[in-house]
This record gives sequence, C-alpha cells and structure tokens, in this order.
Amino acid sequence: MSSAFHKILIIAAAFLSIVLAVSLVNAQENSEQNPDAKAQERMLKREAVNSLWRLKRTLENEGFYSGRVALNVWRSAAIDAGTFDQEQYAEFKKQLYEKSVSDSLKCFDEFIQEEDYYDANVCLQTWRMHTKELGTYDQALYEALKQKMTNARSGKTAEEKSPPEDQK
Repeated sequence: MSSAFHKILIIAAAFLSIVLAVSLVNAQENSEQNPDAKAQERMLKREAVNSLWRLKRTLENEGFYSGRVALNVWRSAAIDAGTFDQEQYAEFKKQLYEKSVSDSLKCFDEFIQEEDYYDANVCLQTWRMHTKELGTYDQALYEALKQKMTNARSGKTAEEKSPPEDQK
C-alpha cells in the first residue's frame, strides 16, 4: 500500500505544483496588464477632455452640422472614458440648437435682402425644425416670417401694404 499511497502523493504534489505555477503566471500577467489598463484609462480620459475642448470651440465658431458631429464625438469619448454626464450633454445640445435658431433667423434675413428666396426658405425651415426640437416653436412668428418672404418675393414691403397715415 505504501507504493500506491506514494504514487497518489506524487500525483497530488504534481497537480498542486501545476496549479501553483498557473496562478503565479496569471498573477504576473495581471500585474503586467494593470499598467496597460491604467495607461488606456488615462488615454481615454485625455481623449474625452480633448473632444470636450473641441466641442466648446466648435459651438463658438462653427455651424450646426459640425457642432452636431463634435457633440457626438464628445459623447462617445466620454462614454468610453466613463465620464459621460447626461445633463451636460443636454445642455450642450440645447446650446447647439439655440445657436442654430439664431443663425437661421440671420441667414433668413440675409437671403431675403439678397432676394434668394429658395435659401431663405431653407433657413426658415431649419429655424422651424430646431425651435420644435427646443420646444420654443411659435406658429405666429413662423407665419409672420413666411408672410415676410411672400411679400418680399412679390415685391411688396410692409409699408406698401398698409395705407399711408393721412388716408386712415
């Protein structure tokens, strides 16, 4: 029996040695991956900060579509870095749409002055869509702007439509 017991003891010792060796190798791999994981985490956070800076700059200097792209890039980078804030995203989106509404009214007026009614209408429709997105759509203002374009297209100004003061 001692030889059978001896064989079992040798097999158990060999098995424990293999388990110990495997756990040591895993521990070493984990310690090697940890600096890589930290470096990747730092890189992701740096990219999120950079994309946030680019978003803020784009909101100041660029138009709606480049702003929308920058917003989506920041959102993706912040999610990857684990720093995404839904409230901050909503605020940036609101700023983007408010800027677009303002820019759309300016371009509407410029194209009316240039008598480019097709592009004026594009600006008007953009204004309408983005005010609806913001929840600030005003049907009366939309109708007034539409009428302004119609009057300009037909060559009438607001002064020509209303009778002179002495005729009232």
